[in-house]
Amino acid sequence: MVEAQPGFDKWFVLSSYQNFVKQEGAPMYEGSALEDLGSIELADWERRGGKVAYTRLGNQEFNSLQVVEIPSAGQLKPEHHMYDAIMYVMKGRGATTIWQDGQPKHTVEWHEGSLLAIPMNAWHQEFNSSGTEPARILFGTNMAHAINFYNNLDFIFNCPYQFTDRYSYSADFFEKQTHWNLRLYETNFIPDIRVFDLDSYPERGNRVAIMRMSMAACNLGMHVMSVSEGTYATAHRHLAGAHVIVVEGTGYELLFMPGDEKNRLKVPACSYAVVAPKDNEFHQHFNSGKGEYKMLAFRGPGGRYGMGRQFDPAFTTQTKDPYMTTMMIAPEKEDPLIRQEYYQELEKNGVTARLEPINQGRD
Repeated sequence: MVEAQPGFDKWFVLSSYQNFVKQEGAPMYEGSALEDLGSIELADWERRGGKVAYTRLGNQEFNSLQVVEIPSAGQLKPEHHMYDAIMYVMKGRGATTIWQDGQPKHTVEWHEGSLLAIPMNAWHQEFNSSGTEPARILFGTNMAHAINFYNNLDFIFNCPYQFTDRYSYSADFFEKQTHWNLRLYETNFIPDIRVFDLDSYPERGNRVAIMRMSMAACNLGMHVMSVSEGTYATAHRHLAGAHVIVVEGTGYELLFMPGDEKNRLKVPACSYAVVAPKDNEFHQHFNSGKGEYKMLAFRGPGGRYGMGRQFDPAFTTQTKDPYMTTMMIAPEKEDPLIRQEYYQELEKNGVTARLEPINQGRD
């Protein structure tokens, strides 16, 4: 680890995103993982009402999370913004009203498990339908990137431009659903992602399924992934910015840098744990409980527009480790201790399912 030089804090300049969060008077959560987004401390939110907190996970400021609580029978003040946002409901029930100036308003009712697109720069306002319990929701966003790119909050929150290609009132806007091809689905609202049908994903592991989402033509990629009881996903890596949020089940996550499997970080995970790997950091999802282990991930570009970016071959082979195949570690190449430790977790939790034996490729 590189040590900060004396006086570093005297010349270091905060990003526009960091200054924005300070201006909001809200906590900023950093690191590679948080064990429970449902219980982290929030601050009173003068700008919109309710309570709020922000993240800066994975040592990056491209994608981030905004965690919001609406008091019982309460509502947030309306806003619109020049960044993409997808809303997920962690707790409670309520409704979101979405509109463009000069158009009718559209109200969508939601509850725990709902996933809702907030179209770019459309007005939105959230309401808590319960008179006794607060509602806690999170927004997966590329807010940090947009604020740092423009460095102008008046533009971010007060630009009048209407993206009619991303949202213009129609009665079925939040009902349309298209399964374009294998593992790619386009929609603008899912009532409950925990019971949403996914496509098999054998390349990522035994009894693993996934569905990539395109919502409101946004530039925020996302997917829902399920790991069946008694199995786990292969280790994989990519650029920083992904946020993997557990929405159902019990398990754990492993994080380690290429060539450093022995120094693995193990993160216990149940509902609303989140991991955000750094650049090039391997991560791996383990279902150690009974039933499905399901995750919602915000990551990379969206499904509608390409970003013109390809991985440099040097990035995928820089460790010169023959056991690392492109961006994944094949099951037969992984450290045998990973599976041994996994079986110990299953035994401790009373899970009898086991994977097929593999021919380990390491001597």
